[in-house]
This record gives sequence, C-alpha cells and structure tokens, in this order.
Amino acid sequence: MENVPSAYLDLNIFDRIEKIETLENEVKANYLSLRQKIENKQLFTAYSNAHINDLFRGYQKNPTYVEGHLKNIEYLTNNNCVCQYWNQSNVVFHKRNIFEFFNEKNKEWEFETETYDELISDVPLLRMQAELKKNIPLPENFKKGYSEPVFALMFPLSKIYNNQYSLEADLYAFQNKFKSDYSLYKTIKKFLALSLKKLKNNQGFTAALRNQFKDLPKHLDLTDIYDVFTPNTKTGNNVMYSKILETFYKFDLAGYKTDSNFNNMFDDSLHTFYAAHFDYFITNDERCRYKAQKTYNKLGILTQVITSNEISKIEI
Repeated sequence: MENVPSAYLDLNIFDRIEKIETLENEVKANYLSLRQKIENKQLFTAYSNAHINDLFRGYQKNPTYVEGHLKNIEYLTNNNCVCQYWNQSNVVFHKRNIFEFFNEKNKEWEFETETYDELISDVPLLRMQAELKKNIPLPENFKKGYSEPVFALMFPLSKIYNNQYSLEADLYAFQNKFKSDYSLYKTIKKFLALSLKKLKNNQGFTAALRNQFKDLPKHLDLTDIYDVFTPNTKTGNNVMYSKILETFYKFDLAGYKTDSNFNNMFDDSLHTFYAAHFDYFITNDERCRYKAQKTYNKLGILTQVITSNEISKIEI
C-alpha cells in the first residue's frame, strides 16, 4: 500500500463518482473532492471481491451497466485489489484486473449446483460415502426440534428419512435457499431474536449465566448471549476475518439496523472486513455504516467510518 492515507469505498460511493456530472452542486463537491484526492495520489483505494459480488448481483438482473461500473472502479483503483483468498491467513493487496476477476466470478456461477445430489454426482467416492450415510440415523433428540415450525423449514428431508445424508442434503439446500429467499432470512432472524429475548427475560437463566460467566457486562445485551453460545470455531485461517464477520452478523441478528436480505448483509460484513485494513471506510449505506462502526468499536479497530458528506475528515 502506498505511503498515503487509505480509504475503502463502498459500491454506492463508486457509483456516485461514476455519475458525478448528474449530481447537484452541493453533493457534487464532495465527490469531486474525493475523486481529486484519488487522482492526485493523495488517497489510496482498492476494490475487493465484495465489490465483485455486488456488481454480479446487479449483472444478473440487468447486464447493461456492468461494463461502465467496472471501468469506473478500474480507473479509480488502478486495478489495486484487496482480497482474502481461500485458506490464506491474511488478505492480499495486489494488482488484479477487475474485468478478469468479474469474468472468473461469472464462470464459477455457471457451475454452481442446485442440489446436494448434483454436487456429488461426478465424484464416485462421495457417492459411496453418501450411500453409507443413508444408513446412519440422526440422534433421537433431533426430532424434538420439529416442535418449532422453523426447524421443519430447515430440515424437510431429515424429517422424512432421518439419516446423516438427508441432513447434509438439507443443509446444502438451505444455504442455497437462504441466499435467494429473502423471507427465509427474515423468518430465521425473527425466530432467533424471539428465542433469545425469552432467555434474556428469564431471571433464573440470566442469574445462572452470570454465575457461570463472570465477565458478562452489567446490562446484558442479546449479542452478549450470542457470544456465550457461539461455538469457538473459525470460518477461515484469518482470525480477523472470522471475528469481524461473526460480530457484524450478530449485530444484524440482534436487530441493529437489520437487513432483510442475507446476500446484502453478508457482503456488507465483507466490506466491513476489508475496510478494517484502511484508514477510512466511506459508505452512504446507513445499515452498513452503523453495524460497521459497532463492529469496529467492539473489536478495537481504528478505521473511521464516514459518509460522503464527511470527506473533509480525511487527513491528507
């Protein structure tokens, strides 16, 4: 990274700069100032795969404008890319042509499968394992979950076949549906929020919780309960990646400027992760801005979250 202040721009900021000539004068001045800082190399910026995800969703709805968006980001970032690649322990700052990255995303999407059966159909060893798993019953207590309607939404095949393979197939189908069925994400969040509020309001439960976990804050928040019961596992080799995405997600589940769309929420958390490697995170998305700031505050990250109206805060 160049030895100048750095700013991570949300897609809505890139978009406004692209359309700068159509903006009203007062608004235009802020974006002109930001663009000039970048052009004069007084401010470093880069794009990420979170931007690629945002653009790809728009491309699936209407491919007409994606080339203009890509050209604008290419110009402003000079193809500087920040990315957390699979199984790596740190993000990488490097040069990568944004058109090439976007085309790779498009090709990968073409090969995505809709069902678990399709996923493993061409892998003989996995097919053999699948047949064995069909003979492994699920734990007896698993059936108790179906007393909740949400459980039946998540595990319909397991309810019928009650085996390890049906559970894996349900989980695969659920994560696919989670990304496309917005009502499902809202249903799951509502169920979790109501369940945790019941726990929070149960004096016996909270007393037992405080007795077992001495470091809980005086005023117990829903995110504190999430922290206690979230398994101590990692979502990748980069610990910072796991912490930021999980913290952001917990704030969303707890109702802090919550998002109704899982894909939007996930990419906002990804933007928040990448922005943590910059001095400033510039976004006009109120939901993302609020949860990003809450996440940074909780984790002690120094990145400043600002809007386009606060460009003057950038110290050159």
